[in-house]
Amino acid sequence: MSQINFNEKAVRVHGLNCHNEVVGIQDETGKTKIHCPKCGAITISKVMGRRHIRVDIFAPQGQEIIV
Repeated sequence: MSQINFNEKAVRVHGLNCHNEVVGIQDETGKTKIHCPKCGAITISKVMGRRHIRVDIFAPQGQEIIV
């Protein structure tokens, strides 16, 4: 029987596109995927180290990033 790990936690973040406060789920590897309900942008962040976080922002299909 396989064992299920529940090491995920909720993370509250201000979206970098429209600055709306959204909640995402961070998995045990430090990767967080957030879909903003206001502007539709998808933000993926990954904790690379103690002082380094990589952030990728994707605009919805047919739109551009507001930043």
